[in-house]
Amino acid sequence: MIGTLAGLYGAAVLFGMPPSLPFDVAWNLGDLPLDPALRADNDGRTRLVVLQHGLWRSQWAMKCLQRALEAHGYVVCNEGYPSTAMTIEEASARLASVAEAAVAACRSPVEVAFVGHSLGGLVIQDYLRRSDARLPFACVYVAVPHRGAVLCDLRKHWWPFPWIMGTGAALQLSPGDPIHARPIRFVERSGVVVGNLGEGNTSIPGDDDGTVAVVEASLAGAADRIVLALSHTAIASSPATSRQVLHFLKARRFEH
Repeated sequence: MIGTLAGLYGAAVLFGMPPSLPFDVAWNLGDLPLDPALRADNDGRTRLVVLQHGLWRSQWAMKCLQRALEAHGYVVCNEGYPSTAMTIEEASARLASVAEAAVAACRSPVEVAFVGHSLGGLVIQDYLRRSDARLPFACVYVAVPHRGAVLCDLRKHWWPFPWIMGTGAALQLSPGDPIHARPIRFVERSGVVVGNLGEGNTSIPGDDDGTVAVVEASLAGAADRIVLALSHTAIASSPATSRQVLHFLKARRFEH
């Protein structure tokens, strides 16, 4: 039975299924946080929220958040991208096309916000540096290593790394990559959600979420920051994260 399931999984991946899809689906079957006070304003304008998942993940990694946003009156664009086969710049160019298509599909005046998990936040930041980027009314970065993650430098020389993570965006997670010297725009409109398990990964200096250090996920000058006792994987699909994202989009601050 296990061999059959493994064979079916391998065949599905061979034909284009994201490797993380079954895992992402399982993580995103939880309950939704519902609160009428957090609904999008009903003023005739569409609030479009564009989501970007992290490295190696699929759009299903953000499905719990997508459902929560839609239940509170937001229009959501949650398209996956081949994170292990692209550079951050290539992914942000793809995001530009996706965002414009989502805006064009709206029938009323549109305000756009962006929410990214991990690598997805870096893709959003690179998109916002483009001359054709949409002005965001808010950005929320969930466990995003804004200037790189030291864990990349500690793992990139392992022989399985390029086979699992690729040699594009994954290597750009190194703190020494030139992309991290570029400005981060709209910091004053941004909120950061940080995971903290204490010394979750002994390879990472200081407190971390198992993958990204607390200091790496923090962003100087951000409008607000909230720390959740969640791992790097769990934080993307946690109802607590969804509620904090809803709160920031509504009030431009988190629920402390």
